[in-house]
Amino acid sequence: MVTVTRRGYVGLPVERTDAIEKVQGKARYVGDVRRPNMWYGAIVRSPVSHGFVEGLERDPHFDWSGVVLVTPDDIPGSNVVESLVRDMPFLAAKEVRYRGEPVALVAAPTREAAHAAAAAVKPRIRRVPALTEPDEVVRVFKAGGELEYLWSQEIRKGDAEQGLREARIVVEREYRTGYAEQLYIEPQGMIAVPQEDGGVLVEGSMQCPYYVQPELCALLNLPPEKVRVRQTVVGGGFGGKEEFPSLLAGYCALLALKSGRAVKIVFDREEDILFTTKRHPSWVRHRTGLTREGRITGWRVDFLLIGGAYATLSPVVLARGIIHAAIGYRCDDVVVQGRVVRTNMPPSGAFRGFGAPQAFWALESHVDELAEACGMRPDEFRLRNIYRGGDTTTTGQRVPEQYGGPAVLRKALELSRFGARYAHCSRGRTMSDRWYGIGLAYFCHGAGFTGDGEARIRARAAVELARGPEGGPAVVIRASSTEMGQGAQTVLRQIVADALAVPIDRVRYPLPDTALVPDSGPTVASRTTMVVGAVLYDAAVAMKKALQRFVSRNFFDGEGCVLEEGTFSSETGRSLDFTRAALDYLRTTGVQQRFEAVFSLPPGTQWDQERFRGDAYPDYSWACYVAEVEVERATLAIGPIKITAVLDIGRVVNPVLAEGQVQGGLVQGIGYALMEKVGVAEGLFEAARMQTYIVPGALDIPEIRVTFVECPYPYSATGAKGLGELPLNGAAPAVGNALKHAVGRRIHDLPVTPEKLFRAIERKGDAP
Repeated sequence: MVTVTRRGYVGLPVERTDAIEKVQGKARYVGDVRRPNMWYGAIVRSPVSHGFVEGLERDPHFDWSGVVLVTPDDIPGSNVVESLVRDMPFLAAKEVRYRGEPVALVAAPTREAAHAAAAAVKPRIRRVPALTEPDEVVRVFKAGGELEYLWSQEIRKGDAEQGLREARIVVEREYRTGYAEQLYIEPQGMIAVPQEDGGVLVEGSMQCPYYVQPELCALLNLPPEKVRVRQTVVGGGFGGKEEFPSLLAGYCALLALKSGRAVKIVFDREEDILFTTKRHPSWVRHRTGLTREGRITGWRVDFLLIGGAYATLSPVVLARGIIHAAIGYRCDDVVVQGRVVRTNMPPSGAFRGFGAPQAFWALESHVDELAEACGMRPDEFRLRNIYRGGDTTTTGQRVPEQYGGPAVLRKALELSRFGARYAHCSRGRTMSDRWYGIGLAYFCHGAGFTGDGEARIRARAAVELARGPEGGPAVVIRASSTEMGQGAQTVLRQIVADALAVPIDRVRYPLPDTALVPDSGPTVASRTTMVVGAVLYDAAVAMKKALQRFVSRNFFDGEGCVLEEGTFSSETGRSLDFTRAALDYLRTTGVQQRFEAVFSLPPGTQWDQERFRGDAYPDYSWACYVAEVEVERATLAIGPIKITAVLDIGRVVNPVLAEGQVQGGLVQGIGYALMEKVGVAEGLFEAARMQTYIVPGALDIPEIRVTFVECPYPYSATGAKGLGELPLNGAAPAVGNALKHAVGRRIHDLPVTPEKLFRAIERKGDAP
């Protein structure tokens, strides 16, 4: 553990709070948790992609005496997931919209018995035509055919059509991405335990306890005080444990209340991949006008997402996607038209980046094509066209006079020696067995919820003075923000210790429990450090002031005092250790022990949800990646060899954890760019095992150089901005642009594979 060697912990590489217990195998994941007389649950699923339920048949030869069966008729409350769009049932009662949709639940004393019972229930479903293939969706859309839209949203700034008419050069291109799987280490899992008062306790692997609790209240027709939700240790989420755990919690709770026993469901890997949410496939068309000097005159973007059978989070994924679809570049005349299509596949959902990776794959690939169209190098085009202070984004948000974008772009170009290396392209050199290429991507990510999201949530968090396990004083963080491997426990402890000026080993952060913590909002949207960290800082400052008043009155005869580095010091030089003062405070009756604060947006923030205009995010984090790749001429095998990453995330609270987040996001982005593919066959995802869903291994990871440029968020004492999602956004376009530089062929759809490169070369009729 890092000890106090200077004032404050923010900026120090403090050791991860959860490192030792995980390395030693002591962390208890939901799969490790056992409850007395616990049964196991399983799900009865639709065998067809679209149809109407006509009944359920139970195998008469199966022994049903030790099984509990739950159907939609057993639901005591609302059989609707209370998300943004109320169109998804917990259990399909009349219509099934995707293959594998739950229609009933079973529980039995063993996992094997539960799965055998589920297999013995046969749904009778009248099949009707289904739409499952992303390629077919795009074909119908481009042909002007009929599709059902789950959501649509437009952003309009100026007159894009007029800007395009004024252009001397017009570039129109299409870009596509497919499904992608989060592939967290720990599969989905939940346990529900019935309580004596008729309520239920649910615990498991989740990102958002306060998403789960209200869903259960509505489903079970119970008041909040009878529904307790707490997190177990989470083995990764990447967005996949944002909305989906509410469904699994509901299934366990229904079975637990009907059986009177604790019930556990933990998916195996195949079930997890087949029936949980994926990244939305996308089709994006850019039509952009330019002057001959390379200035942008008009921009139109059509942004299409494939949402699956139900809307779930698709409206907010679409919102973030279209806001980032043409961001970063100066243009007064822009229109972005966004749509989400309903298909007969499992609902698409949250995945790290949340619509921005799809947007930046298209945008940053397209910007390279714009540069080429007007005879400029990609770095020169970007430097000419990026925002300047005082410009406005597509939603009309004003760009600050000083922001991190230009700094990260210039620093990345400098560190990578981009100009010199771009001239070094080895394409066409017959003596080389590899082609070399270099490419860049310039990108950002809005920190916090889109639009009025943070204003509606009003994140609350608290710090509480209590006795620790060893009897000494402890400052306990009370927030619903979850640790899922990203380092939230560590970073928020650093912020609280910094605000209080006490040793960090006095600060504890237990796993969230809705019975004990206020709602600080979900652990999503790159908001934890910036939003919740700011709230906790304010709460800790309030505690510090109360302790200083207490010590001044009770120990220093009314003299003013300050708490610094774990010691109270009076104006005349007297001092008192934090431990003694805090213990005396805890023994005193009538003093406040819990201090709470609420997040507030920057002054003057405005957002019009209907017109989709105004300040879309409290602030943006910015980044630039420069990727260098090699391609084997004989096999067209693709190998990223180096990535230079420069990022502005405001104040860097923990540089080691921050660099780890960047490296992890980059590796995920390389997988998205080059190898991760989820095909669809007969309404099911094809790559349903880790043997068939290929992700980067140790030998696929290039040299990664990470540099931070600090441009602090000015409206909180921490100065931190969002980080979690930003690192993934730019990896694919940086690699794609480098491949174009290397082989002279651009691939417009992800993943970029040797087979696609070969077909692109073959279509041209010659080697690059």
